[in-house]
Amino acid sequence: MRYGLFLLLSLFMWQACDVEDKGNYDYDYQNGVTITFTDEEMNQTLEKGVDTLKIHPTVKGDIYGDNEDNYEYKWFFCSGKEHKHTEVGTTKNLTWPVVSFKPGNYTLYFQVIDKSTGLEWIKNTGVTIFSELTQGWVLLGEMDNGEARMDMLVQKPDNSIVLVENIFDNSELHLKGARNLIYTGNRSGKENSAHLWLMTDEKDMKVTWGNNFIPVGEFHEMMVIEEMEVSREIPRIRDMFPRQSNFGYGVAMTMRNYQSRGIITDSAIYMTTISISDGSEVYVNPMNRYNAYSKEFFKPYPMAFVQLGTRVTGNLLPLFYDMDEECFVRPGSLYGSNATSCVKLIDYPGDKFPWNQASVKRTIVYGENLRNSPTDYMCDCVALMKDLEGEDINYYIYRFRPGAKTMFNTVNNPTKVNGYTIDKAVAVDFDKATHYAFMSNAYVVLYSVGSTLYAYNYSYNTLSSMEMESDISCLKADAVLSNSSFWVTTYSGQKGELKLLQLGGAQKPELNYAEEDCWPVTMKVVDVEWKYGEDPAEEEPEEEGEEE
Repeated sequence: MRYGLFLLLSLFMWQACDVEDKGNYDYDYQNGVTITFTDEEMNQTLEKGVDTLKIHPTVKGDIYGDNEDNYEYKWFFCSGKEHKHTEVGTTKNLTWPVVSFKPGNYTLYFQVIDKSTGLEWIKNTGVTIFSELTQGWVLLGEMDNGEARMDMLVQKPDNSIVLVENIFDNSELHLKGARNLIYTGNRSGKENSAHLWLMTDEKDMKVTWGNNFIPVGEFHEMMVIEEMEVSREIPRIRDMFPRQSNFGYGVAMTMRNYQSRGIITDSAIYMTTISISDGSEVYVNPMNRYNAYSKEFFKPYPMAFVQLGTRVTGNLLPLFYDMDEECFVRPGSLYGSNATSCVKLIDYPGDKFPWNQASVKRTIVYGENLRNSPTDYMCDCVALMKDLEGEDINYYIYRFRPGAKTMFNTVNNPTKVNGYTIDKAVAVDFDKATHYAFMSNAYVVLYSVGSTLYAYNYSYNTLSSMEMESDISCLKADAVLSNSSFWVTTYSGQKGELKLLQLGGAQKPELNYAEEDCWPVTMKVVDVEWKYGEDPAEEEPEEEGEEE
């Protein structure tokens, strides 16, 4: 029975299949499009406010050929997690003046739409936008009349370097007595936390750090500082820490901490937590005392010893120097931003040098934070000390680590690395030096006397020197190029020179520079500071774009 039923069903299926096929097999082929850009118009680098982005693509269809009547076009940039589309063109050929976008790297998309089918094709290319003053080294100096001036050594995307003079308008303020610059460094997404301070004998001005370098206001007006219990004088900034560094980071990411920050004034030390929402900072608890309830404040040395490898989201663990009792101290709290007092460091027998300098009658001359290790919590700090009394004043160098969180989130206590006595028979005229700088790639201290540059290796006790054209006005280890680079500036009678030197040599220092790394200057340069990016405070409004 089952077999007969199977044969009957098979017969019906065969008959159903045996039907004349009268269907239409004339298929419509869809148009395909090929988009090409010339090599010259791919991945363009353009200067904001100067250049125009021009692209002339070739659009060829499989059916329509190069007939453009059947196509619609869109050019747009895509940005952000929400993929905001900023449309910059609706014709085949793009001509777009670069005026509204911030400097940076972008991806440009070209969309071709087939009107008859709605099919779309997209091709993209990279676009790099820079402004004249996007990145480079800001030079602070003064004219012969004593007025401060700022120039900039601009580094362009092709790595060429040009000198731009007078980037800061001092014609109304007439600031005199240029001292130095403080730049916190920049970090993508944390621009509101970046600061550039111009410090002079008369005032400390906050300056926008984008393309215009506009004076914003004085230090005591721009920062919330409660210093009345310490001093009745207007607070003046002397250090903001940590300073920028890029060991293991790019030149555009030099801000070393965007959660915690500290400042040192003439009279006080403060630390705080930076506001996540707007980058604001409030300094209310001076810590340069040994009891939170004490009204006796010690005078701080105007710099903080902080490892330049401080993690960008980590806690600051700095050391300070008490100028009154001549000793190194640390914040009284592990979380420095919570500290309201300081604690003196303890010395032990056999230490390489004492934290308590009063015990050996020495004082501090100069200090610097090094970039001598790619491991952030292994970076050293260095202090140059000298005898307070005696017929023969000797000089000493201390290398130490203030303490930092390790990769395992444990805390290293302050560590004495080594101590050195400078051999003045080798380091000639060291006691006559007017400028110092410590190198991170070797145990070398640079110093200048008049027009002579000296490099003293305090580990091997060797010395090298180089004669400059005129008196040296500034020595500065570079913060971004490499830990073997440093700047030397000279000046004499409206004429000077800026040089980028390299330090080499194993046991004896070797000083070298290339002719192309020299630039003439027309002011007495006193400081050199790297700068990258645009300040949101002076940001131009962007053109309206379509959001899709």
